[in-house]
Amino acid sequence: MWEKITQLFRVPELRKRILFTLGAIIVFRLGTHIPVPGVDPAALKNFFSGGQSGGILDFLNMFTGGALQRFSLFALGVTPYINASIIFSLLTAVVPKLKEMQEQGREGRRKITAYTRWATLGLAVIQAGTISALVISWGLTKGGIWFYIVSIVSLTTGTLFLMWLGERMTENGIGNGISMLIMIGILSRFPSQLQAMFNSISAGSVSPIWAIVFVGMLVVVIAAMTMVQQGQRKILIQYAKRTSGRRTYGGHTSHLPIRVNQGGVIPIIFASALLTLPITLTQWLPALQGIYAYIKEGSLAYIMAYVLLIFFFTFFYSSIVFDPEDVAKNVREAGGFVPGVRPGKPTSEYISGVLNRILLLGAVFLAAIAVLPYLLSAASGLTSMFFIGGTSLLIVVGVGIDTLMQIEAHLVMRHYESLTKAGGLLGRRR
Repeated sequence: MWEKITQLFRVPELRKRILFTLGAIIVFRLGTHIPVPGVDPAALKNFFSGGQSGGILDFLNMFTGGALQRFSLFALGVTPYINASIIFSLLTAVVPKLKEMQEQGREGRRKITAYTRWATLGLAVIQAGTISALVISWGLTKGGIWFYIVSIVSLTTGTLFLMWLGERMTENGIGNGISMLIMIGILSRFPSQLQAMFNSISAGSVSPIWAIVFVGMLVVVIAAMTMVQQGQRKILIQYAKRTSGRRTYGGHTSHLPIRVNQGGVIPIIFASALLTLPITLTQWLPALQGIYAYIKEGSLAYIMAYVLLIFFFTFFYSSIVFDPEDVAKNVREAGGFVPGVRPGKPTSEYISGVLNRILLLGAVFLAAIAVLPYLLSAASGLTSMFFIGGTSLLIVVGVGIDTLMQIEAHLVMRHYESLTKAGGLLGRRR
């Protein structure tokens, strides 16, 4: 395995990209420890450690690698950029003007990217202002309007810098830069989770058997996620032969791949974000605090709503990004057909039926992964169980696979030995 790793640095371009990515990660982690002036660090630490934050703040703190808990320059992370990207992805499917821009090619996508950046700026200002106002209302700072201005400018600038850094990582590094920053933020909390589990076991409050369960379940869940992320249902497409002069064209076969997990981590993120809103409101509004115990994270109502929302967003997101009618139309125009199925509407219905069955399996898997941490945490009493499954581990596995595939492409293109074939880093068979 070490030979495979050292092989990565023998390719000059790949070595340059890896070192650039590592340098950008170091800059990101340093920025998460530079606090915004004017906040009492001790009071802020007690506020988060005392479990008073909850709701959407804990959700944001997970994606920023604890930067929000320290109220650092990168406290917002890339969350505004992710929100803006998701908004424009949805709008592109329903707004004809944006859809036309996307179909224009590189120039159209450049305009959509510019709109996304401006939307990121707007969302960052709104989120920075909201969090700054909450910090003032909670008494975590003695500053007034001056702190409010400095905080908004600092947090917004930090988000824009991370957006720029992520784009540079995508262009000059390895993997998707924005996704890489999110993954590093999640992984940075892993040592503290292990430390908390070790302290609980040492104190005798938790049985040591749960440490073995944690390691075993982590391996099993990562393996299952990798299989599902890579899983596809391939529909056979046959292209008819046609003769032009003395030459014959077509007559070959190909496959239409349908991924088991079409939406990736998006259904879980949407469901989690939507559920954090009522939980946050019930914590912050005195009139609603009486119902917090019934809808808090881990409650029966929360888990049921979580599962239903995951199913809904799995099918909803797929309906936006994958249209069986358009696919059937494109196959027919290219002279292809599904063996045993008539072209046109029957092909569309066939693809739609296969898609729905695959999406059902993907939704069941995502729901199981999302609920598993709550069940293990309730049984063991360890918060570290939340690292098994859920949004965090799914992002880590997805980004890890994508990064390995990009490294693989660089090696194969330069005729180096594969990382993913038999005997390689992942040990996948041919």
